[in-house]
Amino acid sequence: MKAPFFSLLKKICLLCFTSVLISCATIKVEDYEITQFPVDNQIRIVHVSDFHSNDFGKDESKLVRRILDARPDVIFFTGDTFEYNRKKNKTTENVKKLLKGIKGSATFYYVTGNHEYFYYHNDDYAYIIKEYGGTVLRNETAILELKQGIIEITGLDDPFADMTLDERALETDNKEKYLARLKLVSENAMKIKASYKDNPDFAFSVLLAHRPEYINEYLKYDYDLILSGHAHGGQWRFPPFINGLYAPMQGFFPKYAGGRYDFSENGTVFIVSRGLSYQVPDIPRFFNPPELVVIEVK
Repeated sequence: MKAPFFSLLKKICLLCFTSVLISCATIKVEDYEITQFPVDNQIRIVHVSDFHSNDFGKDESKLVRRILDARPDVIFFTGDTFEYNRKKNKTTENVKKLLKGIKGSATFYYVTGNHEYFYYHNDDYAYIIKEYGGTVLRNETAILELKQGIIEITGLDDPFADMTLDERALETDNKEKYLARLKLVSENAMKIKASYKDNPDFAFSVLLAHRPEYINEYLKYDYDLILSGHAHGGQWRFPPFINGLYAPMQGFFPKYAGGRYDFSENGTVFIVSRGLSYQVPDIPRFFNPPELVVIEVK
């Protein structure tokens, strides 16, 4: 009786191990559809989060192909695009390869995550984004005029922007400074949004903010769509029972590990990307493949 049992156990372990390997090697495209915003025609958004300077084929071809296949009107990078801890200049070179591959396909915007601030000055990274035609939003609002409608885009710098290098090494946030900055930036964004209230071409407003754990603070302002990352999908998932096992700043069984969250009281749609990184951290993803988010607003 023992031999068949252990044989079965081996097969189960092998299956689990294989699942981990497949999850680490395959990009999943997660599609969301939003129908409550007033747009004349479909607007396609690609949401890239937590790339962490990872490897996705030669010249990032696997990821580039999926982004281009989505035919985006706009691309949003919501932090941890760069990973300070990659070897052989991959910190910047892999991002350059990705940006080179998508350059000219759509307008794109970038905000920082905490990993853009570990032991480095973020301006080094911002220069690369601008070099490839992107817009860096550091606590500011931009207006994108598409033929389908006007989008207001607000980008919020990561909480680490308010801290010293020693404070960042402790991996704790200065919540007071971050919320004060959020208030200032959002009040300005709402004034700009109000100026479009009589414009029939205005479609919706977007907040790009790396950290999902602050969603209750973001909801104090009238953003239509909020995009975040950071949680890496809880790293280990056991769908449909557990959406994520652990996420930084949220702890075990995080509420906002990844997915779509609708807040009916104010009509806000909140989408948290499970992120693309499978090489950082060293803990493998489990039933949680690297994710590229595609949003259709129509």
